[in-house]
Amino acid sequence: MEVDGYSRKEQDNPYNYTEDQLIEKKLALKTMKELWPDVPDFYAEIIYDMCKNKTQEEIDGIKEKVENEPFKYAKKD
Repeated sequence: MEVDGYSRKEQDNPYNYTEDQLIEKKLALKTMKELWPDVPDFYAEIIYDMCKNKTQEEIDGIKEKVENEPFKYAKKD
C-alpha cells in the first residue's frame, strides 16, 4: 500500500554492501539457518557482518575478551 508523500523505509546497510554482496549475505544467512536453526536471525547477522568486516586479529581479541572478562551486567554473588 502506497501513501502519497511517504516512502518505505529502506533496509539498513551500515557496511555499504553492494547488491551482489547483499545477495551473498542472504544466501549465507539461509545456509546458517539450516545448519543452526536455533540461533536467532539477529545474532546470525552479527556474526556474518563481523566475519566479513573484521580481521582475524580483531575477532581473536573479541573472543579472548569474552572468555576472560566477566559480563558487565552479570549478577554478583
